[in-house]
Amino acid sequence: MLTTLARLLDPLHGVPDATRQRFEDWYRQAAIPQIRYVAFLTMGLYLIYAAIEQNVETDQPFARFIVHALMVPGALLATGLLSFRPGRQTLMLGLLSCAPIVSVLSNLYFNFGSSRFALYAPEIYLNLMWTFAISGLTLKRAMATALVSLSAILLVTLEHSLTPGPQRLHLIWILASFSFGLLSAFLLEKAHKRMFLQQDSLELSASLDGLTGLWNRSRTEAFLADEQARANRYGTPFSVVLIDIDHFKHVNDTFGHAVGDSVLRQFATLLRENVRAVDKVGRFGGEEFLIVLPEIGSHQAVAAVQALRRRIQAFAFDTVERKTASFGIAEYRPGETLEALMARADKAMYRAKASGRDRVEAL
Repeated sequence: MLTTLARLLDPLHGVPDATRQRFEDWYRQAAIPQIRYVAFLTMGLYLIYAAIEQNVETDQPFARFIVHALMVPGALLATGLLSFRPGRQTLMLGLLSCAPIVSVLSNLYFNFGSSRFALYAPEIYLNLMWTFAISGLTLKRAMATALVSLSAILLVTLEHSLTPGPQRLHLIWILASFSFGLLSAFLLEKAHKRMFLQQDSLELSASLDGLTGLWNRSRTEAFLADEQARANRYGTPFSVVLIDIDHFKHVNDTFGHAVGDSVLRQFATLLRENVRAVDKVGRFGGEEFLIVLPEIGSHQAVAAVQALRRRIQAFAFDTVERKTASFGIAEYRPGETLEALMARADKAMYRAKASGRDRVEAL
């Protein structure tokens, strides 16, 4: 029950840390347009606020101008401009987190204790809701920023607000703005988490082979391209293994396609359970499979695939009992095209078949 409740509150409860990190990266990128345009809009509103303030306020006009026409709008302008620079997002979020705190502190400094505080207090209430629901900050970062602002507000105004009189309404406005803002931020982030999980599930479904649950051909080819790029950049080796189940047509012709599908599923499970976590196993089509082995040369690949071949040879499949497979291995050569790499793996596999099947060949 506790797990169910935790998952209702946080759809990412219990997911691996890597998935949570992917969500945070995804969420940050999704929030960039909101952060950008909210920063520019809020900057414009603060400039209008500063202009009006200069016309109506005679107390510390220069200091007010510095804060409300230069510091806060400057931080917001920098936030909006940094949103166009992916490498500067940490600084962008830092400025976005600091701007509301500076606004609250300056409001309290300039206005608390004056007869006009009630006119300036709405900026504080809006500030709390803006931090949570409008700024684009994550719930965790917005909470940290809002708590600093709230602490400053209560530290300065609490004693005054507890005295009898209409000033006590200040506390309910603070409570309302903080709680409404917090609830909005919580519900928005929860909705984004569900959206992320649904999108992740759809992407995963589109990348899997429906029969075996392995990566499909297009996703496997994408893994190949990724490994090629990494090998070209860092000089790390990788190998591919092309696999074909021996005499698979005989299974379909003799026992029917239902048994053939069962053999394919069991064969896929054997492959998945007998490779490393970093290896990528995909169904290439029909009874052909491909394994991408990162950071492994052909000699190591041959040893690993021989162990896999023996495991398959000893396995008792449903109905057909014993099946074997032929394996072709090719190690990537720097500068080689993927087509050439796969052609060598394919040639090695057919050499294994021509040499009697149930064999491992490398080219």
